[in-house]
Amino acid sequence: MRSVALASIAVAALFVIVGCDERSATGPPSVRLGDSVCAQCNMIISDERWATATIIEGPRGGEPRLFDDFNCQVAFESEHPDTAALARWSHSFTTSEWIQTQNAYFLMSPNLRTPMGSQVAAFATQAELDGARRELTGNEMTFDGAWRHLSRAHTTNADSSNEGDTP
Repeated sequence: MRSVALASIAVAALFVIVGCDERSATGPPSVRLGDSVCAQCNMIISDERWATATIIEGPRGGEPRLFDDFNCQVAFESEHPDTAALARWSHSFTTSEWIQTQNAYFLMSPNLRTPMGSQVAAFATQAELDGARRELTGNEMTFDGAWRHLSRAHTTNADSSNEGDTP
């Protein structure tokens, strides 16, 4: 009887450990402001409000790629289409807390001075976005809308930078 109880405890502990590992593998990563470097442009991440992350499939599970702006995150994923994105994280402009990017509310405003010029901020709630929008003005966007907009901007910039290269 005692060995059955011990076996049950061991199995339960194993499930907890496996569950914790899975959650942390795709959970929000650590950013060391002034030390962590953007995976796309190699600039130091210095402002948490703009920091984003993509958790990609690596040889040992989820591996975080940190970015200093949405522009860099979109560019990285566009340039690495074969890389599986397991999760995306953003910081709330209002609270600087990590939020799942696909669940965020976005504001694009010329009044937002982002590190790489995306002019896009993420918010955890509609109320946060509404409060910021009163001061900043701009266009509200969904995740899909913001991603498409930045993807087009990235493609347009890449195309125009190659125009001078053709004879």
